[in-house]
Amino acid sequence: MEISCQPSRSRKPIFWVVFVLTTLNLLDYFDRYIVAAVNTLLKHDFGLSDKAYGFLGSAFFLVYLISAPVFGYLGDRWGRRKFMALGAAVWSLATSLPFWITTYPGLIAARGLVGLGEASFGTLAPAYLADILPLAKRGRVLGIFYATIPVGAALAYFFGGLVGSAWGWRWSFLLAGLPGLLMASLVYTLPRHQLPAAAAAQHEKQILNWRAVVGLWRIPTFVRVTTGYGFLTFALGGLAFWMPRFLEVTKGLTLKEANLLMALATTVAGGLGTLAGGWGGDWLFRYSRRAHLWVSGLGVALALPFGVLAIFATNSTAYQIGLFAAIFLLFLNPALLTTLIVSVAGPTRRAIAVACNIIVIHLIGDVPSPFLIGWLADLAGLQWGVALALVALSLSAVFLLSGLPQVEKDLSAEVT
Repeated sequence: MEISCQPSRSRKPIFWVVFVLTTLNLLDYFDRYIVAAVNTLLKHDFGLSDKAYGFLGSAFFLVYLISAPVFGYLGDRWGRRKFMALGAAVWSLATSLPFWITTYPGLIAARGLVGLGEASFGTLAPAYLADILPLAKRGRVLGIFYATIPVGAALAYFFGGLVGSAWGWRWSFLLAGLPGLLMASLVYTLPRHQLPAAAAAQHEKQILNWRAVVGLWRIPTFVRVTTGYGFLTFALGGLAFWMPRFLEVTKGLTLKEANLLMALATTVAGGLGTLAGGWGGDWLFRYSRRAHLWVSGLGVALALPFGVLAIFATNSTAYQIGLFAAIFLLFLNPALLTTLIVSVAGPTRRAIAVACNIIVIHLIGDVPSPFLIGWLADLAGLQWGVALALVALSLSAVFLLSGLPQVEKDLSAEVT
């Protein structure tokens, strides 16, 4: 039986692991957000309302969160690599399917299959990285890994807008799925290690013991971080899905201009924010074990006024400053929050901890947010629909900062 890894002492395998998984994560988010880049074109061809279009995003995340615990269990039980590779192949193939689909239910089914494949990779890749890295280095490596979230989304906005405007939105989907099919096989080149004997024995006891899983919800830091991450995901998922359309409708940009602005903002501000969060959190961790949570909570709180500026300012310079600053501050979080989740869970429950986290953050977050923003947009206008993200960010900051008193104690359980 293949089970999880212990920290590796070889630099070359670590570099190769980070390269393969980071590249796949970039393609993961590229394929996830390609649908947002062709919003206007797809809506026009199918005659969809904002609410119906928003459900395409909700369908993806609904399947994603349902599938995540299955892959978390399978990955903890039989190893990560095979399920990561299978997931990459499934989501890549499913991304290309809309090239041939002519019905709205078919689009929903295709996006659901993308969610199925990405659930496997999204659950197991962070756990695999945590297996081979010590706690003090996880933030910076996961910072590199999660920097592909804004970069992948940015490439989707740029590529989807460019190809969609030139050849039609169907070609955007077809071409987006091909690179992942090529990369999936490289997962099998990653190293396979065993847990130390004592941890392996504990792993065998816990893997079929659901009381161990329930025990995750008795860890205060896990509960607060997961809930705060959920409200953050509501904001990020809703904004990522709707911002190109919002910039067209509210700010008067063309489809190409809106996608270019989003590509630039997510690449520069999001990429720098993710790297700054991971590296800065690890640097501050040397002085305080609360550092990761401090950086995350304050980042969300400080993003709020810039979010208001991005949504409601009429001056182009003002709303662009607000957009770049808010994205930078919000993307301080993914690496740090994931580091906290896999660390307080301990080495034998990492994949299932990530899976439980995925269920909650998407159930609270980007399952409802594309649909709810679209629903409110149909009622009161897209600007007020997008403003729902500000409410979610306020709640996120409250939950994250409320976890500070307990985080040091919960991290003391880290074994690696």
